Parts: sequence; structure tokens; C-alpha cells
Amino acid sequence: MNFILGLLLLFSILQAVHTYDHRIPKITNIKVLAENTARISKRTSNKILNGVKAEFSEYSSAASLYIDAKTSGSVCTGTFISKKVVLTAAHCVYNKKTGKALAQNVFVSGGTKFNFEKSSNIYSAQKILVYPSYDASTYANDIALIFLQNIPQKTPYTFAKLYNVPITDNTLVEAAGWGATNNNPASGGSEVLMVVPLHISSSKECNENYPLWKSNSGKTICTIIQNGQDTCLGGSGGPLYFTGNSSKPIVGITSFGAAPENSRNTDCGVSGYTGYYTNVQYYIDWISKNTQIDEKDLVFDTNLIASPTLDSSSKSQSTSANQPTPETQYTSRTQPTSGTQYKTTSQSSFKSQGSTTKTGLSATLFFTHKLDFIVVV
Repeated sequence: MNFILGLLLLFSILQAVHTYDHRIPKITNIKVLAENTARISKRTSNKILNGVKAEFSEYSSAASLYIDAKTSGSVCTGTFISKKVVLTAAHCVYNKKTGKALAQNVFVSGGTKFNFEKSSNIYSAQKILVYPSYDASTYANDIALIFLQNIPQKTPYTFAKLYNVPITDNTLVEAAGWGATNNNPASGGSEVLMVVPLHISSSKECNENYPLWKSNSGKTICTIIQNGQDTCLGGSGGPLYFTGNSSKPIVGITSFGAAPENSRNTDCGVSGYTGYYTNVQYYIDWISKNTQIDEKDLVFDTNLIASPTLDSSSKSQSTSANQPTPETQYTSRTQPTSGTQYKTTSQSSFKSQGSTTKTGLSATLFFTHKLDFIVVV
């Protein structure tokens, strides 16, 4: 069966390629962020469709990310899990062309309801750690850690715990981010943090739209779009919070969205479309080991969960994982407006492709959660 996949990794003037070999002193980059806000082209950032303004005190672990490049930059989201560590998506910080993620290109804002443009709390990265088996062609293991430097003694942000309970359709979740509230990329972004409730699903659409997904007991969590509520441009790496407890631990990390087979509509918020989030509970050991945060300090206390939020299927932990096979290949689009097709394989090779290839996946896959834009300096 023929399947179509499309990348909408960014909705911007520039193609999603970071120039990681361009080195600017950190202090210069921070100064540029502070002084050139007005000169940044109007854009969308973490788009939250049909969401509401967040009560920031409830979501103060959210972080706004800026990834610097020579003539452009990109925005993503992340979550503080400790004073010096931010959790985000690997594809936000990883350059597929160079195979590197360079710390000097990444800046983080935290402790404010405003996005990084309006924030006075901007921190530079000291080190970036991408999950070793992250696959840039399939987005398997889409998770990374950002280690910060020059952090004040008293931080203005809080730290989120990691949710370590099996995911069910009854698990209550919300996504958080900054940005526009519609599908018009020229409308500009919200200055304040927005949140939107999402619906975890194990419906047939999850597998039909993205056949590498098998269940929410795997490494990827599926949500189905209802009432036009969705994450979109610039929201990659952002937190999917569990809202069944006031501490709001992280359930997942925003990764990508998918549409039904033969769909040409890559808008966000379309009913029946699906969104996919990295399931953080599968990476607790890796996170604990590399951050040197004791697991008891990293993981959410499950005793705090009221029993009605869990159903009988969540009593046992499944160990299955929906990892793509090495033979998997699919057709993707990095520039949806051009119609140019690219054949993506597990080896991350790209070739111009004018027609659909035989794959084994039945969806239009669109990575609409990361946004690049031109910065004039």
C-alpha cells in the first residue's frame, strides 16, 4: 500500500537548516536577543489553537527556547526539570546536516509568562545532550537535555516532575506554549503563555495516520484533535502536562502532527488529525543518569493521583515500544507550499522526489511545531 508523509517542520521563509558552524560569543547573542526584538520579522511561535491564557504560577516550569544561526533563528519550547536542566525535543536542537547540537547556539528564557522576546530572564546553554539513538529521519526518541550556565542563586522558575504512570485515554493533559492562535503565520505570536487541553487517544486514527505508533504504552503518545484544539508552529519540545494534580508533572514532549492518507490540508487543529508526543517515562533512567538527579527527586509521586483519573488498564506497566524498524522509509515534505517531495530513509538521506514512494506508512506527517524565521541584525 502506498503511503504519503509530509514534513512541515517549519512554516517560514527559510528551510529548516541551522547554521551550527557560525560562532558568536554568548554575550553578543544575548545582547542581540535583547536589542533586536523589534527587528525580528513578524512570525508565529508556539501556536496554541483554541487555548486560553495560562495562570503562569501553575505552569512556571515552561521555558521559551531560541536557537541562533547565522542569518536566521528558530523557536521551540522546553521544560525546566532542575535549576540547570531543560527538557526539550531533539529535533529542536539537532542539526541533521551536521549531525551536531551546539550549545553556543541555544538560549533559554524562564520564570516569566512572556516569550523570550519580552523576557529579561535569558540563559545560555553550556551543553546539549541528544538521546543517543535519536533518529532524525523518523523522529524516534525525540528528546534532548539542555544544560544551562550562569544561573542565579535564586531562580524565577519551578521544576516539573516526570509522570511515571501508564498512559490511558482517561489521562488528563494540557499542552503549553507561546504564540498565535490561528493558522495564519503572518498573524504574529502571543506574548504570553497559552495552554490548551488535549485528548489522549488509542483510536484507529493514531495508527492509520502514523503506522509507527502502536499504542500509548510505547515511546510515543497519540492525541486526537477535537474542538479545534491543538499545538502547532513553534511548539516543539514543549510540555504535555498531566492536569490531574496541581503539581502538573510532564507526560510528554511535543514532537509532530499527522493527517490522514492523501490529505493536502496541513493546517493545525483539524478534527481527526493526530498529534504525537515523546513519552517521558521511558527516558527516566537516561535523564537521571545524565543529569545526576536522583530518581526520587525526578519522578512524580504517584500517591498524589486521585484514583478516578486512572482506569483499570493503567494498573500495570507495559514494556512495549513503538520504535521504527531500520527498513522504514517514507515520503516527507519540508516545504509544503512548494510541493517538492523528499524521500527520507532511515539513513537520513534526502533526494528530490516528484512522486509518492512505496513506504508502509499511511499519513501526511507534518512537523509543524518548530519555526524558523529571519532575524535582521
